[in-house]
Amino acid sequence: MAEPYLITLRSSANFNGATPIPLTRADFTATGQRQYTANVQGDGIIGADFFGLFASQSPKQVGVAFSSFNPLSVVRVIDTAGRMRQEANLTGDYQYLLLHGGDRLAVLTKETVGLTAPLELSLVVNELSEGDHMQWALAHPPTPIHTRLRIIRTDGTFGASFTGVWLPLFQWDENSSSLVVTDNLGQGPIPIHALTLFPRRFGALISIRYANSNNDGKLILVESLTRKKWEAQTTMQDVRWSRVQYAAHDDMLVLSATPNVAGGPLVCDIEIVRVEPGDRLRGRYSAAEGTSGHNL
Repeated sequence: MAEPYLITLRSSANFNGATPIPLTRADFTATGQRQYTANVQGDGIIGADFFGLFASQSPKQVGVAFSSFNPLSVVRVIDTAGRMRQEANLTGDYQYLLLHGGDRLAVLTKETVGLTAPLELSLVVNELSEGDHMQWALAHPPTPIHTRLRIIRTDGTFGASFTGVWLPLFQWDENSSSLVVTDNLGQGPIPIHALTLFPRRFGALISIRYANSNNDGKLILVESLTRKKWEAQTTMQDVRWSRVQYAAHDDMLVLSATPNVAGGPLVCDIEIVRVEPGDRLRGRYSAAEGTSGHNL
């Protein structure tokens, strides 16, 4: 990895995160061939070539620091189509982001300007070699994210049926970042694998809540072969999340609740995240030792 470039952008207006910053290398004041400073006027998109200092298609490691710790001010990594890859709150400390070829930075700030010194954004930019890129990749393996699902009953109840199989046809809702289905007829146990986007060999931690219920909701787990049930939680308060429960990959979930108003909507939200086999056993061991994990 070569010695990094330090780029400092000063602005008397907030960075807007939307329009490209119209500067080139010639617009900067250079110090020692590696430090570049310029003034901007509220634009907020930094191009993939970083004002002509780098090749657009090269991967880069970029450290970002700001003159404020305001949590409303953020920096985003966006791709060539403007889709966000990553977002970080701007702080006075350097935070390091990985930009792939063609990626840009979008800076959006929400500061009080005009009363004190200009806003100052500092960038430390390094172009990555193939070895540098691989080293970063090995240090940042894929991480699982939780899945949020929502089942909406516009009429009727969740009836706690233990026969058959219910496979809700979820669709992705961009606005809520959830998988959503409106289903007034589905009943019966829902296989855990119908709620997950990860391989069936993994177990899961699961929590649910009901909204617009009569405070009578239940979280029921069912063993798939015998259809024997365990009521993990009953008389759930409306809109309050249940305790977290462990479910094996072939377990099933049964929903039970009645609407607060007859004929009104009834909603069940589900959050689920996969559990590695070792984590499952460690949780059980901790419970046996009397520390934590009694719901595992």
